[in-house]
Amino acid sequence: MSRHTHPSRAAAAVTAVLALLQAWWAWGADGDAASTSAVLAPITLIAAAALARVNCLETRLVVVLAAFAQLGLIGLALLLGLPGQPRHSVDTQAVAALVVPFVVLVLIDLDRQTRRARRKGSADPKESSPYAR
Repeated sequence: MSRHTHPSRAAAAVTAVLALLQAWWAWGADGDAASTSAVLAPITLIAAAALARVNCLETRLVVVLAAFAQLGLIGLALLLGLPGQPRHSVDTQAVAALVVPFVVLVLIDLDRQTRRARRKGSADPKESSPYAR
């Protein structure tokens, strides 16, 4: 397990914000409940908590999958409409559903770059190996 970096902590926080937004949309705060958000909200919240606790490959992978799931679903909703629903119009909810997961992905990439820079600058051979414990 690697140590937390500032981008990984920020990614955990933004992922938690994404989970709260999904819960808000699932609850139907705007008068239109979203069943896909009801499924994704608990998964995203668990992923955020896991990333905040342990910064390892598996937790980063789940966060990336949750972010891509949100991007894919909002992309389908905007372009074609989800099954049984009309196309979603571009509004503040759609913009937030596109921007927040994208920010999560950027932060995960910054975390990867930061960890790589730490490994290259390390004099300890154990810390320079990605498989070191």
